[in-house]
Amino acid sequence: MNEYAILSIHGAIILFGVLLMSPLGSSISSIFHNKYPSTTTRRGEILSGMIFVCLGGFTVSAQTLWMHNKLSEGASVCSGNSILNCDGLIGNIAYNTDPFLGQPWGLVGMVAFTALMWLVITIAKDPMSPQTQLFIKAGLGATIAGLPIIGLLVSYEIKEGLICPFCTTAHIANIIALVGFILLAKLHDSNDWASDMKKQISKHSRK
Repeated sequence: MNEYAILSIHGAIILFGVLLMSPLGSSISSIFHNKYPSTTTRRGEILSGMIFVCLGGFTVSAQTLWMHNKLSEGASVCSGNSILNCDGLIGNIAYNTDPFLGQPWGLVGMVAFTALMWLVITIAKDPMSPQTQLFIKAGLGATIAGLPIIGLLVSYEIKEGLICPFCTTAHIANIIALVGFILLAKLHDSNDWASDMKKQISKHSRK
């Protein structure tokens, strides 16, 4: 399968998450309403969207790790004469690992998106937990911390005059996750965070 066809799959997962987080989320999330009633709320739409965004970020990071391993074996996975060229960046020994731990950037991305996914699922499982605000702040901190890393990797692309589409997709997923945590933080500070649960509590108290 063509590498860009595979990239479109990663992108489609992330795009679906974005749509769930957007104003269109109320209509799109209806496919989950029966099994996941929380998706009828704005909180549920954002959280479900972020799950897909983090999943797409994880899968595309896994793809770049696979590319890293194949290139280390001498294979070519995404070469070309155009500006879009993964081999020239992921296959460049000066740029293909993080400067602190010496680990492939794809592995770093997989760990990061796994951690973000855990935070999102934990918040979704117990949105009324006293730790929820802490988890949201942790997500904000983690995604903000990813911005300098994105800046470093983009500087490599500028230096080489190349763009790695798979790397760029992972960068975009991080930025979208950051926006998602900002939306969650604002919603958590409002009266709409757990309106569904408050209604249930109210019904029980009347009985």
